Amino acid sequence: MSNPVAARPDWPAFDALVRARLPQWTRELVDYLAIPSEGGDAGALRAAADWTRARLAAAGATVAVYEADGAPPLVVGELGQGPRTLTVVGHYDVQPAAPLELWTTPPYEPAVRDGRVWARGATDNKGELLPRLWALEAYRDAVGPLPCRVRFLVEGQEETGSVALDALLDLEPRLREADAALIEGGEVDLAGRPRIVGGGKGIIVFELFLRTLAHDAHSSLSVVLPNAGHRLVAALATFWDAAGRPAVAGLDAGKRPPTPAQLAVIGAQDLRDLDDIRADWAVDRFLGGLEGTAALEALTFETTLNLQGLWAGHTEATPKTVTPAEAHARLDIRIVPDQDPDVVLAAVRRHLDAHGYPDVEISKREGEPAWWTPPDHAVVATAAAVSSEIAGLEATLGVSMAGTVPMAQVCAANRVPCTTLGAGRADCRAHAPDENIRVEDLSAATRMMGRFVDAFARLAEVPRVP
Repeated sequence: MSNPVAARPDWPAFDALVRARLPQWTRELVDYLAIPSEGGDAGALRAAADWTRARLAAAGATVAVYEADGAPPLVVGELGQGPRTLTVVGHYDVQPAAPLELWTTPPYEPAVRDGRVWARGATDNKGELLPRLWALEAYRDAVGPLPCRVRFLVEGQEETGSVALDALLDLEPRLREADAALIEGGEVDLAGRPRIVGGGKGIIVFELFLRTLAHDAHSSLSVVLPNAGHRLVAALATFWDAAGRPAVAGLDAGKRPPTPAQLAVIGAQDLRDLDDIRADWAVDRFLGGLEGTAALEALTFETTLNLQGLWAGHTEATPKTVTPAEAHARLDIRIVPDQDPDVVLAAVRRHLDAHGYPDVEISKREGEPAWWTPPDHAVVATAAAVSSEIAGLEATLGVSMAGTVPMAQVCAANRVPCTTLGAGRADCRAHAPDENIRVEDLSAATRMMGRFVDAFARLAEVPRVP
């Protein structure tokens, strides 16, 4: 495909406007980040939804708010006209900020220092969402009318599994009708190279529960009474092999095999991406001794099995000598296209039964499928081209995010292609203390979005996903 970003003479004026407005926009982001919109905090989620609705309206969008099943509202804003529709997927909810003591400054008192904005949600997703709106405003003022319709779908439950998103979208079926969709953000590695992918893995979150006693017992009785914590730990120990890799038979049930084109993309990927992972998390080696292309293929194509948390008995600072009556664990499984969450979870049930743990109960918390766009799709190629133009470094291509985004809910019904686009750095610490975004990357993401909308509207063809 020819470079779609070289045809316009208006980009210098657009870029100048972005530079001029960046201080104002940064202050606006700080206001948005001050809302502690964590899952479970209904008041803060409502405040963030209201802020999002008002900001879209201020940009001239036609705004509607959808509510269902007591879930946080879905805020929808539409701008522009044209024969094509681009859906922008985002969210105003954020991950819990705890443990608060690990933050340099409080997570909901945003700080601007060292060229970065520091707060929960600075990258994921408020700092990736706003540049997309800023870009449309700057485009209209510096270039002209938007060349396509842009629809924002901004939910408040993404960090807790988008559980109600299908029901919310069902209230207005046309919200799933689009020519392409943007995943919530984009990636930039530690060297400044953008990384573009066409989707994300699905996820299953579930809890295990075990009771061995009618109530907690005095620990002096532990020599004769069964300890729920001991038994659940023993059950969990069967889930992984000695190298820490999943050992549950049937975990990959239904998994679609990689295509030659996908394998070629992984084979061409820069192995320095793995160095970034090792450096950021300070590890010398990966599980099972994975290295090189094999590690990249595992990150992309393998079904994962992860222990999120484990609790039983008394865990406060002051000791309490009890033998716990019950124990709990929370786990997640990342799945790939064609895997059914219920079928995969049934494999976990069979595994527990086969290993002598029929008394361990499973409770499903969430489940959503994967959605991938082929790496050679025109929409993915366009995102790579505009990202390369702005970064000044050639974008690298991948197949999928290792994480999960709700693109199946948005795209699958009409086979809509999707891509990442944005400037979330590898060191942004999303989901961790001291989350941040570089102010210069807010500018880069805005410029990428302006060019993408322009190029997307002029593509000769935008095929559906096969």
